[in-house]
Amino acid sequence: MEKSFILGIGSQRAGSTFLARLLNQHPEIAIHPLKELHYFDTKFGLRDEEVLKNFSKVQLDREINELCNAQKFDFITYEWQWYVKTNYQLFTKPISAIQYFDLFSDVVNQNYLKFIGESTPEYMLLNSTQINKMKEIIGNAYIILMCRNPVQRIVSAFRLLIEYGQHNDLYNQDKCDELFLNLINNNNNIWTKRQIIYNNYQEALQKYSSHFDNILLLPYDDLTKDPQKIIKSIAQFTNLEFQEQSLLSLFEKKINSLSLKYTPNPKIISKLTTLFEKQQQDLINLFGYPLIY
Repeated sequence: MEKSFILGIGSQRAGSTFLARLLNQHPEIAIHPLKELHYFDTKFGLRDEEVLKNFSKVQLDREINELCNAQKFDFITYEWQWYVKTNYQLFTKPISAIQYFDLFSDVVNQNYLKFIGESTPEYMLLNSTQINKMKEIIGNAYIILMCRNPVQRIVSAFRLLIEYGQHNDLYNQDKCDELFLNLINNNNNIWTKRQIIYNNYQEALQKYSSHFDNILLLPYDDLTKDPQKIIKSIAQFTNLEFQEQSLLSLFEKKINSLSLKYTPNPKIISKLTTLFEKQQQDLINLFGYPLIY
């Protein structure tokens, strides 16, 4: 069977991990077990190659440790081997020496598959020239973009920054508010610049639709409000039949939830609402209603 790539391109903190798991439930789709390969954003210099190497090493070390201490080895599946092999490749080789297809060598020759792919939110950061180069590598792929209320999304991204980033000592409300306000007031900050891009769904649609024919935008709100609509949209997009009833339980599980329950003060929320007013209107134009969550 001829295969196509299917890529989740974002947005960050908008359900891209859930999307990957949902797609992977179909027997004719193989989503990479690493989920976020960070191949193209690293290849085009948007992500420091050392960051990818270090991240891959951490995951590789963890799996080796588990293997060395295991009493049973039933976790060694083809997906586990694929996961470990890819981390080894990304850790030991420069990205320039890795062919994208090499990261899918475990499944690329499986005749029963219609789609192979991954989901890396940083692909929203690519410019038109970089997207064109991506297409030269992967062909006319199927592109999926999860869209979320821009204020709620950036708040969630800030929580992620605090919990896993360089500011994990800031669990004080006032200190968090101060840092958040400083970030959004400084458009030259790399984090802020990228968060603005992650919220610009209209621009992402324009960039990717200039190069790819098959693009699907999904509203984050429907993950809770109307999961059947999400399943039906993906089924129609991929021209595959999904077992709707067996998939609904997936929507009840929280994925990538954060322990930090920080909520910005009203002044920050008001500022964010004004800052992303156009992006919120873009979502209304795209879906016909405002996204809330």
